[in-house]
Amino acid sequence: MRFREHSIAIGILIALFSLCVASAETTAQTQEAKNRITLLAEEIPGGFLKIEGTRGVGVYPDLLYEAATASETEIVFRFVPWGRAFQEVERSTHFLTFPLTRLPEREARYTWLVSLDKDEIVFLTRNKPVNTLEQARKLKRILVWQGSSMEIFLTEKGFTNLISAGKTTSLVKMLARGRGDAWFTVRPEHDEVVDVDGHQVKFVAGDIIHTESVWLVGGKSFAHSEASRRFSNTVRNLVVRGRLKALKSKYGLLKK
Repeated sequence: MRFREHSIAIGILIALFSLCVASAETTAQTQEAKNRITLLAEEIPGGFLKIEGTRGVGVYPDLLYEAATASETEIVFRFVPWGRAFQEVERSTHFLTFPLTRLPEREARYTWLVSLDKDEIVFLTRNKPVNTLEQARKLKRILVWQGSSMEIFLTEKGFTNLISAGKTTSLVKMLARGRGDAWFTVRPEHDEVVDVDGHQVKFVAGDIIHTESVWLVGGKSFAHSEASRRFSNTVRNLVVRGRLKALKSKYGLLKK
């Protein structure tokens, strides 16, 4: 009987130990999840954001990775078409996206966390630059990101010759293959040369049409965690201290 009681006691201790280990692992996983911030985004040409596997490379990713390290948080990028990113973030309590243009019609739909920069918007073409809206009205097809501020801007200006797509790669290929006459997008510092189907294609930027204030945002029901609060405050401090400008210089994107 003593042997049996001893065996039962050992079994209970092993079970309790297993429960403690499982509980500790669950707690650690929960804490890790609380420190993780998911950012939804799509590529932005001109050195601002390029997708390499599951990581982002460029001005904005560098800024956000630096903020994550300084605030002891983890960031994870989910790369989806811009229209989908905006919709998912708007409905979510914890996803973030960037850089979203602050427009009156968006004001109540998002939580505006950090003012990042001002984007200069231009028409990109394959050869002859388009410098005015009047010139653009004569084009047959203008490409825009689906659901973007650029699409909203041109629609409000009465443009009906718009073709929208959610993925940057799709827009690049459409312009390169002549399926659009111009792409209304963020101005790159230099004329863009991209590889499409093994061929080098040069895009020419026209004059600046307008500027936009862009932000790091959450949805209208965004619920701050300690990690997201630390992270967004650190991003704000870095921007205020001029870190974004330094990163633009690193990538050769300072406006002349």
